[in-house]
Amino acid sequence: MISKDSATPAEMHEGGNGDLVIRPAHDRAELEGAYELVYHNYRPREYIPANPFGLRLTIFNAFPSSVTFVGVIHNQVIATVSLIPDTPIGLPMDEIYREEVQALRDAGRRLVEVTMLADRRLTIRRSLATVLTLMKLVFDCAALSLKATDLCITVNPHHDKFYHEYLLFSPLGGLRAYPSVSGNPAIARRQDLERVEEEFRRRRPSLLHRFFEDRTPTSLFEQRYHMTAADLRYFFVERTHIFQESPPYMLNRLRDCYPDFDWDALGAGQFSGAHGAS
Repeated sequence: MISKDSATPAEMHEGGNGDLVIRPAHDRAELEGAYELVYHNYRPREYIPANPFGLRLTIFNAFPSSVTFVGVIHNQVIATVSLIPDTPIGLPMDEIYREEVQALRDAGRRLVEVTMLADRRLTIRRSLATVLTLMKLVFDCAALSLKATDLCITVNPHHDKFYHEYLLFSPLGGLRAYPSVSGNPAIARRQDLERVEEEFRRRRPSLLHRFFEDRTPTSLFEQRYHMTAADLRYFFVERTHIFQESPPYMLNRLRDCYPDFDWDALGAGQFSGAHGAS
């Protein structure tokens, strides 16, 4: 249930206690909690192989425009989703849907991708209210703050009905094996943010109030935590080897975003545990 007394619709009551708050991550610890939750949510589904770090994140999370939302209760992250605006290296889904995504770019569309959705409760039935509140924040951030025209997503066919029939995402790309989730099948979908309210009004009026009344103030999104150079080293060099394993062209695109990060030391393998970029 969405709190009626909160300053924004981003706070949610669980069991009427008002303990669960859903908002952008506020610090490194919440980001780490989100990445740990995604890892432990994805592993039982065999979306990703086991790793010694116990984290699931990608180089796209390093870009300053990315936003990670968290559901926090008693200082524990119990739900999360990330929103990735189009970056200089593209979107995660470009890996298998490059042609479809590029066609939208060529048409002048402004794209964002929703990814890394996870909830401590593994079934959508138990976590539906939380997922809907996360998605409301995603919709508002994409449309109101990032000024995107299209919200894109890749989904496992097992979950496709929820996005297609309930949230009215339309087809973008067909069934394909997705290497980033261990070759599991994926379907690409998109939501036209310029027409979504009209579509909800026509086909899903029960969601109009939840998604299109009490729009989230953009000031909430401005309060999100922005990674520092120290955070980059912690998440992408020390806790994982993402930077060491990323191609140089991707790292070069990040240099301008973090001029105070010691990129030369990374390339020379001077960080503890670094293996050198490949």
